[in-house]
Amino acid sequence: MLDWKRSRSYVAVAVVAASLGACNGPTTPQLCPAGTTGTPPNCTSTPPPCTTTVVEAGSGPAVAHTLYFFDFPVPDSGRLDVTMDWTNPASRVGIYLVPANTCDLDAFNARSCTFLVRSEPSSVKPRKISVPNFSAGNYRWLMGTFSDTDESISYQFVLSKGSCPALTVAPSLSAESTSVLPALTRARSH
Repeated sequence: MLDWKRSRSYVAVAVVAASLGACNGPTTPQLCPAGTTGTPPNCTSTPPPCTTTVVEAGSGPAVAHTLYFFDFPVPDSGRLDVTMDWTNPASRVGIYLVPANTCDLDAFNARSCTFLVRSEPSSVKPRKISVPNFSAGNYRWLMGTFSDTDESISYQFVLSKGSCPALTVAPSLSAESTSVLPALTRARSH
């Protein structure tokens, strides 16, 4: 009988010790899972950090009535931000994006290409275009100089991922119909 009393004493001591530890002992703070912030149960996802990659950039002269093109890879998906500028605000310059190795001069003049981005000439300068959810792949940019005078242009294609602020974009589509634009007379790789 003595053993039973001793066992009961051990159980009683364990219960008292556990309850004292729960009342006054150190507690482990609850944490949100990795990749979230806040305190449970109000955990919110942490946005991924902003990363930007220049996938294509350049500058140089642009001859009047010429379609320039260049094929380039986009290594990952994300938001594609395009910025293009030129010297004379009165010049009519358009910028376009199509799948790589497509859209020759005749197809461009007929506007029968598969345009992923199509920004016809307008008075907005510099031209800024932002394409959300852009897929990785190989693309061709096209730049058309529809004016009678030569130009100097600069351009940049930036792939943004994560919590990057949006590109401030002014409207860049022209109110002109494409039938008003003259046919371009030559094509050159830039």
